[in-house]
This record gives sequence, structure tokens and C-alpha cells, in this order.
Amino acid sequence: MQRIIIHKLGPIEDCDMKLGHFSVLTGAQASGKSTISKCVFFCRTVKDDIFDLVLRKKLLGSEENLQESVRKFLRNKFLQLFGTSKAMDAGMMLLYYYSEKTYVKLSLRLQEGMDYLSPNYVWIDYSSDIRYFLNHFQETEMLETDELKRRLNELFQDEYESIFIPAGRSLITLLTSQLNYLFATMDDEQKRSIDLCTQKYIERILKIRPLFENGIEGLMNQKQNTLDAVWDFNALNQIVEQSKAVLKGNYVYRDNEERLYIDEQHFVKINFTSSGQQETVWILNILQHVLLNNTKAFIILEEPEAHLYPQAQKELVEILALIANKSCGMLLTTHSPYILGALNNLIYAGHLAARDDIRERVIGEVGKELHIETCNAYYLENGEIQPCTEPEEEGGLIINEVIDGASSEINGQYDRLFDDKSVQMSCFLVSH
Repeated sequence: MQRIIIHKLGPIEDCDMKLGHFSVLTGAQASGKSTISKCVFFCRTVKDDIFDLVLRKKLLGSEENLQESVRKFLRNKFLQLFGTSKAMDAGMMLLYYYSEKTYVKLSLRLQEGMDYLSPNYVWIDYSSDIRYFLNHFQETEMLETDELKRRLNELFQDEYESIFIPAGRSLITLLTSQLNYLFATMDDEQKRSIDLCTQKYIERILKIRPLFENGIEGLMNQKQNTLDAVWDFNALNQIVEQSKAVLKGNYVYRDNEERLYIDEQHFVKINFTSSGQQETVWILNILQHVLLNNTKAFIILEEPEAHLYPQAQKELVEILALIANKSCGMLLTTHSPYILGALNNLIYAGHLAARDDIRERVIGEVGKELHIETCNAYYLENGEIQPCTEPEEEGGLIINEVIDGASSEINGQYDRLFDDKSVQMSCFLVSH
């Protein structure tokens, strides 16, 4: 179980959070959920950054110290995610534990060699095992690519690829026909002005979009004909059917345009579909592609509920649970009581299925492939984070007060209004 500690970054005052296989962040808007998500993405992709820099140094024959190259790269990456450090609190600190002894730490300090106050300087430190790896580049540069990747996965105790799916996805879908042109004509400086997580999301869409020329079924048929095709057909087929139910159609990328086919002959261009379909289409495409390729991925998904009817939110939660039980870890941020309630159903199903006397009935109601065995849920308020799950022996459920917080306040206001005697009398007269 990995752990992240954040101090005085954006709206976060103090955060100490354990990341399990399935984790959830909830709380009001601007409470810091996105800040934590970006920090997790930043830290989990450090091993990928080192991998890329090693390959680049081998290719270009650079003499620069690898540790210094990584520091420079991570500093720029941090600033691209969170903006200038000049406005940050001097006490800012980000600490990420990959294991008990392996960590990366970022903090602010005065620029070295200066005897006067200067803009906050992002300083990056590592645990001794990461530092040792970086200082022995001569050994790592002799490794084959696969062995280098294996060594880094072992060092960081993490074999998952990290995928960030940001909020505000519908804007990218609306620009679908211009996406290739806009991204291709941007220089590096312009690309750096785009939030890094959004940039990586766009790059992933552009990379896998052409594969959907005949939809997911066409991609499955193509994959099935390859010699190395090994995937769970039942799970993928279930996700494909549920995806169609959420989208009310079948996604296809054909003739350089994204389409949602209502039936075999009729389609709607994706930028003319509903906002819920635009928000969800690339969540589902990415998840299907991950499962089809047996990719071990850690999915960071912001606000999966955006513009979706409650029933569709429930179906999407079931897709996420199925994916998590096959090959992926999950970190979700949400405001939705429907998302949290649907998760609780799957957590409770997993808890009840351990009982011999009711196991069959529970599995008949909620298939075993959808059970969530453990879920780490946290609530953010006033810059502080606190766990909001019951003890495991009691079911490990997300606490109902968190799920019902907004609706209870609304209902409370209604009750206070109704408590007025004149209101009660007028209601009595109307009913009679």
C-alpha cells in the first residue's frame, strides 16, 4: 500500500493518505481532490520519467549526471502541473512512499548560493535506493529495455502504468475534429501551457483512436486473430455491453471523425451527442482498450458521474469494479452520492459473500466479479483529509453521513420549513 503526504499545496493544508487497490476521494468542489489526484499521478509516473531519460541519454550519448537530469525534469513537470512556485507557501511539501523505505520528496527552499530572499525553488530528494540507482547510470545504460523496465518496477514496487482521466472531458470531445490539427501545430512552449494531465490524456486519445475504426468489436476480432491474444472474453464482453448501455450506442472512429452508431446504419457525430455521452465515451474506450491488452494500469479518474443519469452512474461504477478486479488499480474523485452509494452496494456484496449461508443469494444479486473487497475512502474539508470508511469487520462501507451530507441538509431545510404551524395547516387544508 502506497502513501502520500501533502502539506500546504493549493487548497491542501495537510493530507496523509494511504492508496490501496481501490481508493475514493470525496468532498465539496475546490476542496483539493484534484490536487491530490495530480500529486499521485506526478509521483507514480516518476519511474516512467526515469525510464525515458535513461533511453534518451543512451540514444544521444549525453554526459550529464542522470540524477541531475531527473531533478531538472521533475522540477519542470511539477511546475507544469501546479504553476509557478513563487505563489506557493514556503512550507510546501510533497512526500510519496512507494514502500516503507522508498520515497520521493519535493519541498521549497531558497535558491542555493544566494544570500537574499529569492523565488521559491523546488527541491527534489529521493530515498537512498533511488539515489543509488540514479548514481549508477553506467550500469543501467547497459541493460536491455525490458530489463530496465523490470528493474524500475522492482525499485518502485509498482508494475502499473498510470492513466489520468481528467474532469472537463466534454470540451476535448467537442474539439474532436480539430484535435489532431491543434495538437500538431502547437510548439513545445504552447503544449507546456496545457495542464500536464490533460496533455497526457489527449496524447492517449490520439494514439488509440485510430484502432476503433470498426468499434470495439472490430478491435476484439482483430486481436483474437493474433497469436499472443490472451484475454478474458466474458469480462470484456460484459464491459462492451454495459458501455453500449451507458452510451446508448456503439463508438466508431471512421473517415477521420468520431461517431456514435445508434444502429448499423444511423450515427451521430460525437460532438453532437449529449454532454453525458461526450464526458463518458473516452472513459469507456480507454477502459476497454486496457482490458483488451491486459494492461496493468492504475486509473486516476476525476468525476466519473459528470452529466450522467443515476442509473448510468451505477452501470459505470460496475464497469470500474470489474476492471479493478481484472487488471487495474483505481483512484476516483466524486461529488456524487449515487457513485458512492453504488460503490457501497458492491463493497457490501463482497462483505456478505464471505458468509456461507447467503453467498449464493448475494452472488445472484451482484456477480462475484463486481465485488469490491476493500476500498479506501477519504473526505476532504477545509484543507484537511480524513478517512470515511467503517472498520473492515463491520463491512468497510463508506460512511452514510458522507454520502447523504448534501441531501440531508436539503431535507433538513424542508423539515424546518414544514415545522412552521401555518405551513402545516395550509397543507392540511389543501389535502382535504
